Parts: sequence; C-alpha cells; structure tokens
Amino acid sequence: EGRDRLARRALPERRVIYGLVAALGWGLSDLWAAISGRRIGSGRTVVVAQVTAAILVSLLVLVVRPDLSGIPTVAPWLVPNAFLGAAAFATLYKGLQLGPIAVVSPVLASYAVVPVLLSVVLLGETLGGVELAGVVVTIAGAALTSTDPKALRAGTRSKPAGLSWAIASTLLFGVATYVTGWAAKEAGFLPSLWFGRLTMTSVFLVAALVLWLRSRAAGRARDHVPWSMLRLAVMVGVVELVGTISYARGAEVGLVSIVTAASATYPLIPVLGGVVLLHERPVPTQYLGIAMVIGGLVLLGVA
Repeated sequence: EGRDRLARRALPERRVIYGLVAALGWGLSDLWAAISGRRIGSGRTVVVAQVTAAILVSLLVLVVRPDLSGIPTVAPWLVPNAFLGAAAFATLYKGLQLGPIAVVSPVLASYAVVPVLLSVVLLGETLGGVELAGVVVTIAGAALTSTDPKALRAGTRSKPAGLSWAIASTLLFGVATYVTGWAAKEAGFLPSLWFGRLTMTSVFLVAALVLWLRSRAAGRARDHVPWSMLRLAVMVGVVELVGTISYARGAEVGLVSIVTAASATYPLIPVLGGVVLLHERPVPTQYLGIAMVIGGLVLLGVA
C-alpha cells in the first residue's frame, strides 16, 4: 500500500498509462468482436470470449496467489454487477454485429461519463481545474474521433438496430465499470476481477445452456462455425481481459475518474485500423477528435 501511495504521488502519469493500455485492449476487442459477430453471431462470440477470459484470469490467480480475504466485502456488489456486465457485453457485441460503426462507436465512447461522475459523487474524488479539463477534452475527443457526421446523420435517420443496443450497452457499462473500479480499491484489482469475471461467465454459461436447450427442442439446425472465427473470438477475450486488468489496476492505485477518461480513447483503434488496413480516410472531425484526445492526455499527464 505504501509503494502504491508513493507511486501515485511521484508518477501521476501512470494512471493515464493504465487507462491507455485498457483502451488498446478494449479497442482491439471491439474491432475483432465486430468481425467475429458478423460471421458467427454475437452470442457465440461473447460466450467464447468470456469463457476464455475467465480461464486466463483463474490461471493468473493460481500463479500470483493474491490475498483473497477482501472478496466477501465486495461480493454483495460484484454478484449483481455480474448481471450488469453480462448484459453490457451482450448488448455491446450485438450492437457491433449490427452496426453501423459510425453510429455505434460514438455512443459507446461516451460510457466513460457515467463512472467519472459516479467516482466524483460517490467516492469523493476531486478533480482540479486542469484535470477536469483533461477529462472533458479526452472524452469529447474520443467520441468525436469515431464520428463521421454524414454517416451519423444518415444512420440516425434510418434508425439502425445497432443504435439502441449501443445506448443500452453504454449505460450498463458505465455502472459496471464504476463498480469494477470501486471493488479494485476495496479488495485489490486481481481478486475482485477474478471473482467478478467468474460470476459473470457463469451467467453467460447458464444463458447459453438455456438457449441451446430451447433451440434443440425446437429442432433448429446449427450452422457451421469456422475455426478461424472461433480463434478470433478467443482473441477477443484475451485482449479484452488485458484491457480490463489494466483498468482495474489503474483504478486500484489511482483515480477512477482519470483512468476511465484515458480508457475512453479506445475508439482510436478502429479509426487507425481503418486507415492502416482498410485505407480509409478520416473526415476532418475525426482528425480534430484525435488532436483533442492527445491534448486531453497531455493535460491529464501534467495535472
């Protein structure tokens, strides 16, 4: 605890780095989940990804052997939070499957507003003027980066199915992320993450079993699932877990609000992936969003 306090005072930029690693993991997982979901369905993708993440975090606990004595303190919150998290992932992957990304991504990026506000109101975290400006600019830039105004207007007029799923996911993830950050502070990031992930995966497995039994009773045939897409779904779970571990650790040793704001930069990943891999051209507003994200991170780093 003393070392964590010293690191928090001497190197405040670490909390931003934790948020950036979370953004990288979550950005890649969203990008790959969209690809996998459109090939094998969002349901299969989320179950494979979450089972993979649960196995990996359990192995990590066996190797590290952290103190698990704090779990009873946070369990009453993590159990209901598992249902929130399961619903958040299910709606997220459904929204990514249906798209369009120009509508879904900006909405998802705004999830960070919820835990930032909750951490200030409920945890008593205080933000100075520079830190507050950094939070606002970073979140606004993250949303703007993934926005193409023309596509957004067109998508909004046609009311794409992905939009309603994205809104639901944003609210659910906002609350679930706050609880994850709070639990990390109370019981340690790894014990709370392990317990929460196992509980959430249990919810997914029960739901998957019920759906499978209903499908079998109805006599519906299951289509073939390519191994390449299953491997991609596994990688979705791996990179998402890396991002979540980084977020939980950052929340444990720093301010939940600052780490959350930095993690909200994850929409940069699909934008950069489109430029490098798909040779897409960002619109001027996306370039402005990138500049705002960089500026916001600078403010957070020097605050």
